[in-house]
Amino acid sequence: MALVTLSVYDIKHAESAHITSAVTSLNTFTRDALNVGGIFHGGVEIFGDEWSFGYCPQGTGVYRCAPKKNPMYAYRESVPLGVTSLSPARAAACVSALRATWMGTDYDVLGKNCNHFCEALCAALGCEGPPRWLNSFANGANGAVGTVAYARSGVERACAEAVSGVRGLAEWLASAATSSGTSGGGGGGGEDEEKEKEKDTEEGSRARSEEVVDGPNGETVSEGEK
Repeated sequence: MALVTLSVYDIKHAESAHITSAVTSLNTFTRDALNVGGIFHGGVEIFGDEWSFGYCPQGTGVYRCAPKKNPMYAYRESVPLGVTSLSPARAAACVSALRATWMGTDYDVLGKNCNHFCEALCAALGCEGPPRWLNSFANGANGAVGTVAYARSGVERACAEAVSGVRGLAEWLASAATSSGTSGGGGGGGEDEEKEKEKDTEEGSRARSEEVVDGPNGETVSEGEK
């Protein structure tokens, strides 16, 4: 069995001690006074090595340093995480497995950061996980981003459905208008044709009634008088 310890660091600005001091003061206030955590870096100490995770352009993002002495951050405190029942060899195998899957290019400050790695390593070692305040800022911000994205996608879906419905209604109205126009035109044509036939019949009858022929005594009479 071996002790497992979490090393907590404040974010350090490499070129400005003033910014580093401001971040440290902010973390103290948000964690101790407000109890909502802060912006921290974490590393897990096991069998004399401290393991953490960060961005790199290629290969694994998992790296090792001396406990409490990560040069990129300002050490704040240590938090005991209980013990692991794993042997040094098996603990090393757990770290190797994580090194193979936690690539440096996968690093995301909100979704997959050093503190998420600490949670994964503690789960593999079978010990207690880091306190919730360690990564509360990233988890809260990531949840807010997800909520905004979900709401935006819902609005976009609703707009798309509304546009589709209006387009369908417009197409239906256009189709109905076309059908009505075609039907009305056909009826009008049939009525005109019928009137034309009646006119032809009347003119034919009139022509026949006015047709002139010779009477039996040589006089001229119309066909209607015959």
